[in-house]
Amino acid sequence: MAMIENIRNRQGLLMVFLGIGMLGFLVPFDAVLALMGQGATSEVGSVNGTSISGQEYQVAVQQRKSLGFSGDQLQDEVWQDLTAAIFMDDEYSEIGMNVSDKEYQEMLFGDIASQYMSRAFYSNGDNKRTWVQNFQNMLTTPQGKASFLNYKRVITAKRMKEKFETLVQAGAYSTALEGKYDYLSSERKAEFKYAVKLYNSIADSIVTVSNRDVQAYYAEHKEDKEYQQAEGRDISIVKIPVGASDVDIDKINAELETLAKEWKTADNKIEFATSNSEGATSVSTLRKSAVETDINESSFFDVEVGTVVGPYQKGNVLTIANVMGRTMVADTAARVRHILLQAKDVKDANEMAALNAKADSLERLLRNGADFTDLAARFSDDPGSKSNGGVYDFFPQGRMVKPFDDFSFNKRIGAIGSVETSYGVHLIEVLDRRKEVEEVEVAMITRNMDASDKTKRDAYAAANEFAINSTDLGSLEEAADENGYTISEALNIIRSAKSLSGMRNATELVNWAYGAEVGEISQPILADNNYVVAILNASKEKGIPKFEDVEEKMRAGALKLAQGEYYAKLMNTSNLEEAAAAAGVTVKTALNVNLKTAVVPGSGASAEPKVAGLAFSIPIGEMSMPIIGNSGVWVIAPTSVTEAAEKTEFLTEQTDLVTKARNSLSLAITNAMRDESNVVDNRK
Repeated sequence: MAMIENIRNRQGLLMVFLGIGMLGFLVPFDAVLALMGQGATSEVGSVNGTSISGQEYQVAVQQRKSLGFSGDQLQDEVWQDLTAAIFMDDEYSEIGMNVSDKEYQEMLFGDIASQYMSRAFYSNGDNKRTWVQNFQNMLTTPQGKASFLNYKRVITAKRMKEKFETLVQAGAYSTALEGKYDYLSSERKAEFKYAVKLYNSIADSIVTVSNRDVQAYYAEHKEDKEYQQAEGRDISIVKIPVGASDVDIDKINAELETLAKEWKTADNKIEFATSNSEGATSVSTLRKSAVETDINESSFFDVEVGTVVGPYQKGNVLTIANVMGRTMVADTAARVRHILLQAKDVKDANEMAALNAKADSLERLLRNGADFTDLAARFSDDPGSKSNGGVYDFFPQGRMVKPFDDFSFNKRIGAIGSVETSYGVHLIEVLDRRKEVEEVEVAMITRNMDASDKTKRDAYAAANEFAINSTDLGSLEEAADENGYTISEALNIIRSAKSLSGMRNATELVNWAYGAEVGEISQPILADNNYVVAILNASKEKGIPKFEDVEEKMRAGALKLAQGEYYAKLMNTSNLEEAAAAAGVTVKTALNVNLKTAVVPGSGASAEPKVAGLAFSIPIGEMSMPIIGNSGVWVIAPTSVTEAAEKTEFLTEQTDLVTKARNSLSLAITNAMRDESNVVDNRK
């Protein structure tokens, strides 16, 4: 009664919502957005202070969808294009870059290659000829011309980006001096004796780190790149299932059992299925090989035609199936087993001769009674079949490489022999062939095992009560444990995240996290088949992190520093053996250490630039002071330096450096320009 009274008191508001819903049928999309506050006065973001309205953004998304583009990343792609068009416009103008009508025509109908066109238009099997015809057809109607212009806006913007990236990449260059340095840093090798105490072998209790030490470490290192914080949110999530109850499932089963009885006597089986299906009627043609592991559907081949099988469960669906008929159909297929002797290089005549000789030896063993399964397990290089005796069950003609296919379909059943293919040498035995196979036609009526409205209401009521009774993280976790609900964390959630913590559709939850205050608990939010109640644990802004957000990292850093200083004092001795004894380690020898990788082979440490650098700078025969490195505390004593071979040309090194630079340069520049353009993303 209270709910009815509330509806009466708010009937004016209800009429407003109904009216807005009807407007969706009568008023253009962008006008509805304006009425809903998503027009020019509602800002979803900005670039260098230039506002992007909700209307502008949503219309751009809808236009892109109207052209046939789709996917989970479409909205983000449109956003990237909108913002890039603003902050890149001046750059394009300054360098005089544009896409002329002639260039656009050549992209569509001529020979200009475009990575974007290949990826967006030709990647699904459509070739350029198909799209040339599509674009030509668009120009024959007014509506088609409008679509053509919309395509032009997208394609020319993408083309500008491609040209800019090509220009940027063309600017990547490496000098002979850089090539020489890269060569020397890689090929100049040092050998030295060392003692190292790795941090991961030091007990935390060896030193004491106070809160003041951690604060001091934070003050000194908070601006270090490794601690710079991206925008993000940390939440704890409790999932309250909204699955079908036992009562719901029993009700669906009862409905299908009734339909099954009626279906048996129905005059028109297909018409009955159509009239009782919730979606399109499912009529399938199946072969036993496709369902032989399914105890219910494999029975389609054993029961009488007209039998209704089920209800049976498959995933989240309950099904009844009517066996409409069974027929034998043409099917050329072979069953063989083989042993693959894989070649490293099939063009190497000596290697192929050796493999053929091995295949001949295996064939003789088989003809003398050896077990094929055993030989396949021991000698075959085909991981897909060696575990089942080398068997390839019935496969259609034309699927395998030609020599393998020819032997399988042209040799008599029982024949054994070898063939060469692009993989190496195959020893094959033909086991069986067939010319026809049985197919069954079945019609299906399905019901999703969805929760009833009552079950959903009960789940929401339970979730709502759970949210109301939880006041902080402790009470939330305690209540979740008492009710048997799962609880998990989602850390560093980005604003544009669409899924998280096992949930595919988490947009509403992410939006809540970005609008909530730390410590706030959400109302129940429906995500997939769960009501979710969440608490916002941390709100992180881009840049220097708050101490409380990185306290544990800073404590680990302060502890590592204290351990380093402790062992540096301990290992500050007169010779290497004493330093090793003081640290409880042994003296080892490092070979072939270079400046490029700075790795000390066999040490168990990551790259150590300080150690590698000192190995080349300390005079041979002398010992270093203790070095506080990335992975531990070192004392080293260089024994030799092997100079790189004399070389005057460094084209290979230059080319490698340019390739590496080009692979990352355009993205790095675009991201840097985006960061400098103060792009603000307030999308919900």
